[in-house]
Amino acid sequence: MKCRECDKHLVVQRRCRQVRLQCTGCRKEFRIHEIAADLDPETEAELERFTCIIYD
Repeated sequence: MKCRECDKHLVVQRRCRQVRLQCTGCRKEFRIHEIAADLDPETEAELERFTCIIYD
């Protein structure tokens, strides 16, 4: 999935109580609900590994 800001790749960052997508270029972080409409199948499959995602 690509960053809205700089078009670089987003990676899933799992922390203790949250999951974010972080850009490998500009390092901006996105909450899942901020980009849910734009998720690609590869990112969705990766997020499915988590039993629970806390939307904050």
